Amino acid sequence: MSNQDQTEPTEPQPPGFYAWLCRHAAVAMIAADADGRIVCWNAQAEALLGRTAEEMTGRSILEAVPDDLRERVRGLLEGTMAHGRSSRFEAAIPRDKGRTVHLRVILSPIPDDDGHSRGVSAWLIDETGRKEMAERLAQTEKTASLGTLAGGVAHHFNNILGGVATFVDYALTDGDPAAMKRALQMTAEAAARASKITQSLLSFAEHDTQEKDLADLTEVVLTFAHLIERPLSDMHIRLSLELRPVPIVAVEANRMHQVLGNLLTNAEEAMPRGGTVTIRLEQSGDRAVLTFGDTGPGIQPNILPVVFEPFFTTKGLLAGGDKANPGLGLSVAHGIITEMGGRIRAESTPGRGATFIMTFPLPQEP
Repeated sequence: MSNQDQTEPTEPQPPGFYAWLCRHAAVAMIAADADGRIVCWNAQAEALLGRTAEEMTGRSILEAVPDDLRERVRGLLEGTMAHGRSSRFEAAIPRDKGRTVHLRVILSPIPDDDGHSRGVSAWLIDETGRKEMAERLAQTEKTASLGTLAGGVAHHFNNILGGVATFVDYALTDGDPAAMKRALQMTAEAAARASKITQSLLSFAEHDTQEKDLADLTEVVLTFAHLIERPLSDMHIRLSLELRPVPIVAVEANRMHQVLGNLLTNAEEAMPRGGTVTIRLEQSGDRAVLTFGDTGPGIQPNILPVVFEPFFTTKGLLAGGDKANPGLGLSVAHGIITEMGGRIRAESTPGRGATFIMTFPLPQEP
């Protein structure tokens, strides 16, 4: 083989090249020796943490860590150098003007030729933009849901007030004391429901500062069915209620009403010419199973896996429809059921309606 055919070995880069590489790396990097003294503090670290390399070089790497994280990071540093394993943690670093920088930090050992630790490097990834975007998205989702919430509240209050007017008129015109008493009881129930809706609005606005309004799941379903039966009838939708004996399952009544209301809104929109809504509650093993179904056109198989994703909608303006539907109803329902410790899934056969199955763990016997 001729000399020309042999690959020339790559010349090692001079030390200055690696110093330049560390100094100008696109990711913030801090390196410390075996004693934990900072030997490298690159330009990105200066920009991210607001402290210069001249100021930090030679100082303990723990001085770059907030006081509340110092002991934890000390243990991670010692473990990284002693065992030669990378570790990671997240930190919130206060900066000027009340700004906070959110960091994901990866600690890596720096071994020598014999495999012993010569020090440790810390790679700092700025997560501030991602966290701020997530917060803005959450706020946008909440703001967008206000439109749906306002429409639902108006719908419920309209039904409640209509019922109150009917009950009061009946109480004033009927001479039977028993019938009058029943009419007044129905009026009181409607007023209580209106109060609960108002409380749920306060919880929405005040980040759930109200105490949890716990009730038995069976009672919640019965109350919900009582409230919607007449409005559904006006829309030529029949309500089929199938309740079997189930042990007491404590749920947050207002939030469970919100879940059922969101499912009902979807069902109503799926059946503009009428149909049937079926609500079934039963026990299966160690779980209570609540099923909510309609006889609408159903959900296409390619859509079924994403129906619980936020902002997903086939009816809203973004999907070419004529309704200001932000596509949050099912994602909100999924979140509430999950927070309650339950599960929710959707099943559908195109042309044969959609069914939402919610399961809740039954209380353990002592």
